[in-house]
Amino acid sequence: MDGKLKCCICNNTDSKGIILLNEYICRKCELDMAKAPIHEPEYEKFRRGIRDIWKGFNRKYNKSIPGCN
Repeated sequence: MDGKLKCCICNNTDSKGIILLNEYICRKCELDMAKAPIHEPEYEKFRRGIRDIWKGFNRKYNKSIPGCN
């Protein structure tokens, strides 16, 4: 293994990003996300990516909590 991870937003691989709720976001997406104006289409791409991370996390971990399925 070369230590590179696949970004859940852009699908590129590198090793300098962040892990958010067990999902990897590359450094470029992290920086672009922080400066994306909310009226630009790129902002919506990042918003959906974070939403999908959150949904995946909830699906995975709510199954282990009684009454949250």
